[in-house]
Amino acid sequence: MIRVRGSGWLLALLMLQLSCFVELLNAGWEEDWSKILSAARKEGKVAIAGAPGKPYRDVVAAFETKYPNITLEYQGFTPAEFVPRFYKERQANKFLWDVYFNGPTTFDVEAKKAGDISPIRPVFILPEVKDEKAWYGGFQSAFLDKERQFIFSFQAEIGAQAYVNREIVTEKELNTVEALTDPKWKGKIAVYDPRIDGAGNGRIAVWLGVFGEEFVKSLLKQDVGLTRDRRQLVEWVVRGKYPIGVAVSPPVLYQLQHQGVGSNVKPLGSSRTRGAYRLSSTNGVLRLINKSPNPNAAILFINWLLSKEGQTAWVKSTGEASRRLELQKLGGEPPEAGGNYFDIDQEDKLWLRERAKEVSKEVLG
Repeated sequence: MIRVRGSGWLLALLMLQLSCFVELLNAGWEEDWSKILSAARKEGKVAIAGAPGKPYRDVVAAFETKYPNITLEYQGFTPAEFVPRFYKERQANKFLWDVYFNGPTTFDVEAKKAGDISPIRPVFILPEVKDEKAWYGGFQSAFLDKERQFIFSFQAEIGAQAYVNREIVTEKELNTVEALTDPKWKGKIAVYDPRIDGAGNGRIAVWLGVFGEEFVKSLLKQDVGLTRDRRQLVEWVVRGKYPIGVAVSPPVLYQLQHQGVGSNVKPLGSSRTRGAYRLSSTNGVLRLINKSPNPNAAILFINWLLSKEGQTAWVKSTGEASRRLELQKLGGEPPEAGGNYFDIDQEDKLWLRERAKEVSKEVLG
């Protein structure tokens, strides 16, 4: 009994010391925040490049409501649109962007090596943003880069690799990813173009890692329909032109379903079906652009977006899950604690994306 009591006192002392240490780390944040807010108001605007579509514009509109003295200039791009434009601007010595959020691509590694993005970790000011307990898997695991400094993922959800219009293709006919290579599905599968950075490339990269190259090649030889338009892909599946869609955009589908359309479009397989789901950052990957024209407004936006308020706006507008644990029941499909999911977004797996492009070009031309 004496030893138990002694251990209890020791644990209490350690917890007190830890609490004091955390308070010390957070001390002074209010003053730092006040300075950033004041400087951001003087800058008067923040320029954001993000994912395309109304749901994402709705998120940033919530920031403008919170900070009406700061104009938010927002443009939506696919990664394939943004990256060449970004480097063309840089070559012309035009530094137009403060923050970029979208899905993870090889741009992250290239931009980090070239010095085109700055470490984002040092600009986290709000204690609720830096709170280790607030994030799925912990604050540290939300960074996708090897250094855990540059690329922050505020989303963690299990994303379906493919969706099926169940009015046309029943679950009895098709219930596993492996069955997609069956000749009877030839001409009935649409894919977001995997030859470029983006959603389709990410899905094919996952299957490359899970099933290998022969499966991927067989799938792409199924006379697949190709598009670089997210809405078109969803509409193809909803209307049955291609009843099977690879890399269907959940926010676009979410919008249509809320309008009473596409309610029978369902994920292929369950979270326990091999290769059916992946751990996904979707479009919730955040970067701080180097040589930002409005550096203080950029810091303000980043901290707001990662706060409970900002993430609530994100989930409600996009239907995508937040990595913030207190919001995971609000929307999307958050991962189960202790789940074992293929995480294509980590930097050490990005080589699969490049190989996926190469294989896709070999098959599709």
